[in-house]
Amino acid sequence: MGENITLTETDKELPKHVKNGFMRYRDFQPLTQGGEAILRTCVDDNLGRTVVMKTLQPQFQNLDTYQKRFLREARVTAQIPHPATIPVYELSRDSDGNPYFTMKKLTGRDLCDILDQLAANDEATVRKFSRDTLLRVLVHVGQCLAFSHARGVVHRDMKPANIMIGDYGEIMVLDWGLAKVWDMPDDDEVAKQIRSGQQRISGRLTGKGDVQGTPFYMSPEQATETGNVDERTDIYNMGIILFELLTGESYMSGRNFREIKRKILEDPVRAPAAVAPHRRISRELNAVCVKALHKKPEQRYQTMTLMIEDLQTALDGGIPEACGDQSGPARFKLRLSRSLTPACGVSLLLGFLLCLIGQLIFRWILP
Repeated sequence: MGENITLTETDKELPKHVKNGFMRYRDFQPLTQGGEAILRTCVDDNLGRTVVMKTLQPQFQNLDTYQKRFLREARVTAQIPHPATIPVYELSRDSDGNPYFTMKKLTGRDLCDILDQLAANDEATVRKFSRDTLLRVLVHVGQCLAFSHARGVVHRDMKPANIMIGDYGEIMVLDWGLAKVWDMPDDDEVAKQIRSGQQRISGRLTGKGDVQGTPFYMSPEQATETGNVDERTDIYNMGIILFELLTGESYMSGRNFREIKRKILEDPVRAPAAVAPHRRISRELNAVCVKALHKKPEQRYQTMTLMIEDLQTALDGGIPEACGDQSGPARFKLRLSRSLTPACGVSLLLGFLLCLIGQLIFRWILP
């Protein structure tokens, strides 16, 4: 939880000679450290707020590929002004000449931690995060991705660890460091590293003997040498997240990169209803998940918007397009579920009861 806002900070005098750039930050504290970057909290002295500063680890600071990706992450995140992306405040260089960017400090839990705690039957997590609650989180995430796709950006690294749920219900899509922008070739350096297994894309709920840091969320087209990666890769990734949310199990496992890659390209799609029959996964949600997980991109949803519309329809009790033919009774049920409001339902029920009472009275008077 955040600290109280105080008058001494809000009404502090602004000096005539204002500190700008790196000089405005103080009180650095370590936050976390990843494979390539370091995150620290610090106080922006001009605004009196705590922010997060991201920098490259020392061994990567002079490597051109990592610098390009670092700058791309900062700018891509800043140029997707959606409520589910982290506000980026500044991109500059520190006192040693190394690039950094500052962004909003988040509080909350990522979906990876939540799913792990649900699998462990943690009471507090089970109480707070029902399946429907998390499915609606995915709807918000999909809307953010649809927005980024409309601006020519594919995330390429969607996984539970990159979805943050804030203490007050905020939903954030994190880590755009592997993003592909619209004019980027399919044989860019990141794509080559992913196909070779050198790019670390971490898994979740991995079993004994599995290798951490292997691409459990890699799409089939990312695994092929001539893969044409577009927004349908994000759709496939969302299909895996949906599968794990519905089943409580990891979609992919393997002892090494070669085994995982073979499974991605050759094994049949795992339907959540078949994997976890005890969870009573509806036909509608199962169909949405299976369609998103098709190995051939042309057989998946063609846009994230279509997938999210189907997911929302399934959540609302309707029949999504993924269920196939909706003629006859199924189509009538779908239209009825979409058109009837609670008030309409009450009116129909009252009308039916009045008709029934009228018939009984009529038969009593005229036997």
